[in-house]
Amino acid sequence: MSDASIQQGLQQRMAAGAAMQMGVRILQASTMELEGLVTEAMQKNPVLDEERPTEIVSLGNEEPAYGEELGTAGNDWESYVPDGQEIRIEAGEVNPEAWKRREFVYESAAYEETLHRALRKQIECENWPMEVKRATLLLVDHLDDRGVFEESPESVAENNGLSIRRMNEALRYLRQLEPDGVGARDLRDCLMIQLERKGEKKSLTYRVLDQCWNELVHRNSKGIAEKLGVTRDEVTEAVARIAQLNSNPGAVYEAAAGVYVTPDLVVTEKQDGTLFVELTWSHIPRLRLDSAYKETLAEHVENAEVRTYLKKCFREGQELIDAVEQRQMTILRVGQEIVKRQEAFFRQGDQALVSLGMEVVAEALGVHISTVSRAVVGKYLSCRWGVRELRSFFSAGIRRINRDGAQAPNEVAASSVQAMIKEIIRSEPASKPYSDAALAAKLAERGLQIARRTVTKYREQLHILPASLRKKR
Repeated sequence: MSDASIQQGLQQRMAAGAAMQMGVRILQASTMELEGLVTEAMQKNPVLDEERPTEIVSLGNEEPAYGEELGTAGNDWESYVPDGQEIRIEAGEVNPEAWKRREFVYESAAYEETLHRALRKQIECENWPMEVKRATLLLVDHLDDRGVFEESPESVAENNGLSIRRMNEALRYLRQLEPDGVGARDLRDCLMIQLERKGEKKSLTYRVLDQCWNELVHRNSKGIAEKLGVTRDEVTEAVARIAQLNSNPGAVYEAAAGVYVTPDLVVTEKQDGTLFVELTWSHIPRLRLDSAYKETLAEHVENAEVRTYLKKCFREGQELIDAVEQRQMTILRVGQEIVKRQEAFFRQGDQALVSLGMEVVAEALGVHISTVSRAVVGKYLSCRWGVRELRSFFSAGIRRINRDGAQAPNEVAASSVQAMIKEIIRSEPASKPYSDAALAAKLAERGLQIARRTVTKYREQLHILPASLRKKR
């Protein structure tokens, strides 16, 4: 094999790798982030032009030709001869009903500066190594709205090809960001991070959290005092300090008004009762390749330098167009599968959510679970129940027991159980809050046989303090 052939093969592999990385980055970007990426690409690539339609492009429930070649018939720029024909991605036919549904999108859209967006802004402003920034941004995508990991950082690293060393490094950087307590594994970790940030790592309060969590949860102040060799009064002071910490760092963003969040998908019910899923393109620039540069390419057919540069611009421009189109198709297909498997929710609301794993959707669509993971983070769906992030539809489940003692056919989603716990705690007596055992008993009355330790886990995931710290005198 000649050196020229080897060099050409290497260049092709590098180009394919770069295109794949761009596709991943485009897929996991939120709508607002994608708008920024596209704008940046247009500034750097002269052949990219924007066509921004004002309407919603309806793709309905028809199964898209997923995996088919998008854009032009081919990318063989070496053999490309300009012929005046414009190469572009068409906006598609406008659904006549789309204009009516357009108001529904804007009426139900949420206005908020989210915790995730605030963390990304901080990361972009930090003078960290680029590898650390990328890994930290990846971790941010897997935090819930409170700033706690929905799955372990180790699982995130494994599913996304991130080394444990890099993950630990990114985790350390993440925990330096505001608000204090983000990047925690659970409620206990969140409180400990706050103390550490405040220079209280050597305090008795930190030791109580670190060494006596079970005793704290069970209000066993005597056991804490004996275990740590301190007085009961000192324990009381430490517990009072813990009660002052923020159990929900992300709460500061929950009611804040700010950036306009446009749903990526809209789910409506048609007259015949079927659920209709469609994409929105409101904030995503529609791209095409500027035909004027074909003439430039033809005029400089003998100028190798200019020709090479323009061919590179055309190739990269088409790759971006394809990546954006592929992103939209992936989000649509994932959204359709969510609606199919969570149909009861879209008709009845939160209490009807069922358990659903990302691996189930990935298998149904024939893609890797990491593709589904990237497609649901930071993407929103608008329906009659408001605007929801796509990843909120995924959770493990609990089997409900019917009144006759038999198991119900469908599992209740963990998020539904958490909603029940929040509802029960909201109505508890302020002077005598429910213990986790009491919460488990309340859930059992609703047909959910859940172990106390599982209730504790769900309560902590909600960033709700134990009963001993919720009591109001």
